[in-house]
Parts: sequence; C-alpha cells; structure tokens
Amino acid sequence: MTTTRRAILRAGVLLPLATACAPNVLLGDRDKVRIAVPWSGFELLAFDAVLAGARERAAKLGMRRETQLILLGDDIDTAFSARGASAPEIVMLPQIGRIRELLADKNSPPAIDNELWEDRVGLRYGQHWDYVLRRNGLLGRDDVRYGLPFKSAQKSLIWYDRQTFETHEKSLGAHGLGEPAAWTVADWATAMTALEPSGVRLLAFGAADGWVVTDLFENLLHAESRSVYTELETGTTHWRWDQPEVRAALRRMGELCAHPAAFPRGLAVALTRQFPDAVRDVFDHRRALMVAAPDFAEPYVHRSLVNSGRNTGIVGILPFPALSPGSQRPLIGAGDVMVLTGEAGADARMLLAELAAPDAATPWIDDIGGFVVPNLRSTHRHSPLMDPVARELDSWSSFDLSDRVGAAGGRWGLRRILTDFLLDIADSGVMGVEAAVDRVIAKLDEFRTGGSP
Repeated sequence: MTTTRRAILRAGVLLPLATACAPNVLLGDRDKVRIAVPWSGFELLAFDAVLAGARERAAKLGMRRETQLILLGDDIDTAFSARGASAPEIVMLPQIGRIRELLADKNSPPAIDNELWEDRVGLRYGQHWDYVLRRNGLLGRDDVRYGLPFKSAQKSLIWYDRQTFETHEKSLGAHGLGEPAAWTVADWATAMTALEPSGVRLLAFGAADGWVVTDLFENLLHAESRSVYTELETGTTHWRWDQPEVRAALRRMGELCAHPAAFPRGLAVALTRQFPDAVRDVFDHRRALMVAAPDFAEPYVHRSLVNSGRNTGIVGILPFPALSPGSQRPLIGAGDVMVLTGEAGADARMLLAELAAPDAATPWIDDIGGFVVPNLRSTHRHSPLMDPVARELDSWSSFDLSDRVGAAGGRWGLRRILTDFLLDIADSGVMGVEAAVDRVIAKLDEFRTGGSP
C-alpha cells in the first residue's frame, strides 16, 4: 500500500468519527419530560412506540407533562454536562462505565427507587446488572443503584446464511469442516482457505463502526482468558494491557484479519464498511458466509431478507466459537441503561417506572426485533428468531469491555486504537502482525499510566 493510499484509507476510516463529533446543541423544553437517546432510524421509531405506551400509562397515574426526545447519537455523553432547559431528565446510556465516572464527581446521578429493582420474589434483573449499577459494586460504599437496565445485548453471537453454507458444504467438508456449530476460531482460517476459490468469503466485517472492531477483540480475549478479561473489565485506572493473553488475542485478531480470503474485497474495504453493510453482505448480497454481530442485528437481517426475497428459515444463529475444542466460548453482554439526572422531577421518575415495566418493550420486539428485555419478570423478552440462542441471552456475566472502561473505551480511545491496529494490518499484511501488536500494546498502555490515546 503506497503512502498516499494509506492516507486516503485512514482518512476514510476516521471521517465518520470526526463527523460524529460535530458540536451538538441541546434544545429542551422545561414543560416536558426530556429524554436523551442514542438511537436513530428504525430503532428510534421503535423506541417512540415504546415511549408512547409508557407515557399513556404514566399519565393515568398522574404524570402531567408531555415528553420530548433529545437525539444525541454517539454524543449521548454530552447529556450530563447540559444545564437548565437543555438538560435531559432521563438519559438512555449505552456506555455503562460512565456511571462509575459520574459517581466520582459532583454531578452524581440520583439513586433509582429500590422497588424498581426488587420485589417479593427478589431481583427483577440479573446479578450482573446489579453489580455494575450499585455503588457498592463500583466503589465499595453502599447498595444504592444508580441506573436501571432498559435494553440488554448479547455480544457473543454469530449469524450465518444456511443456504450459502449448503452451497459450499462440499468444499468445506473437504477441509475437515462440518456444521458451523462445531467450528472453533481455529477453524476460521481453514474455512477462509476452503472458500477462497469460490469468491465467497467467510466473514463480513463492518469495521468502520468502531464498536464492531472492539467486539471482535473482546470476544477473542474473553475466549483466550476469562480471568484476564475480568481483570481488565473491573479495573479502575490501572489496566495491565501488556500481558501474554492480551498479546495472544491481538495476534489472533491480526492474523485472521490479514488472511486474503477473510472479508469481501479484503480488509481495506472492510475498514470503510459499516455494521448494516456487513449484515447485508451475508443475507442480501451473499458475499460472505457469516457475520459476528449482537442480537440487535435482527432488524438488518429482516431487511436483507426482504431485499433478497428469502425468509427467516435460512438464518442460522450460533454462540461465538471457542478458540479450540473443549475450551470455553466467550460470553459477553452489554445494554442501554436508564439514568436520571439532577434535573429529574416526579414526572420523570413516574415515566422511568413505566419504561421499566416488564413488557414495556413489546412494540419494539414485535415491530422490528433486535431487543432483549433485561427485566426477568417479562413474559415476552425477545423475538422467536432468537430462540436458538435463548440460553446465551441471559448466561453472560462479563460486560462489553469498551463500555465498562468508560470514556477510555469510546471512539477516541479503545475503538480508535484497535482501528489503527487494523489499518496497520491492512498495510503490512500477516508479516507485520507482530510489530503491529507491539505498537497497539504501547498505545493501550497509555490507559494504565493515565495518558490519553
């Protein structure tokens, strides 16, 4: 890759990040309950339907004000620095680690009413949520919770096209590969080689969305060593990145991504493609066999099937594979949490309670899918398409690492560093993996010493 081509590629990858950072003006109305959200497109429409039901129920209980959505996208963090009429009262927060940081400053969010967390049966949410959302779990003080789960996400899933697999079943079998459910990560390179003559690639990869890159790294690290992952996930300001297990996960990631038959049109193109494009590459264009994607890929899968004139019978969903036979599969979760701000009044708390109702999200699930309800009292927690991986939807205990480390895991932190790592791999190929690992470890180590990436 020439210097000019490398510069163009790097600029193309970073442009979405720069655009996302454009200044946001918060325009609020004090006469309305203001809710800051990160969603857009059909996810925003789905939430609007959920909100309408919650607002109607809350009004019957005495809520007087109407509601107003403040659309912040990736700039959702700015909701906590807004003041006056611009300040939201409820923030739908996707980066759970920010709560730990907020608790440490003078703008600590108000506590959540305990009855929303517990009933006579016990906790309404899993222990993994309880641990990260109470001060005791975070800072060793008390048991008050400072957030309420709204939407759960399973980050360790593989979606694949059964028809594409059947088309290439013979060539895959000739390389010793049976059903994808039995594959390990170690089998991926073999499958890449087997598929290479056909022009179909093993994986679709929307690496222009930085969270897709961090998800791949996190699953490989969790599969490599659950204990090291947990150490990093629960760290405060002293993350030990330079460990053999972290290096092994980065090396494996680099070698897989450097394979010439890994992605449609190669890694350089994958670095310019976004998450929905990757889903379409599998289920619409059929350029790749599978995509590593969370449960919220479902709406994009449905849209791709409509475009290609096929039905959900061709959709296969599997847990993310283990590294080798007999080893543990990674199990990582995440989600959006409802946080109150200092501006929150009685109406906001009333609305929060209705958004947390066990079956409040039914319109989202039924209309577009891609929603897992974290409330254990819900009678309708996910769409039927997710039934094959229903156990995995609740069995995780490790959180998305980039979400847990707070601001350091965002688009200018861990996401940027790992994207730069893949840019190096796209430039140097497999021969440059070891040197690229050294460089990324040095950058990650700046977290440990308190520097900014």
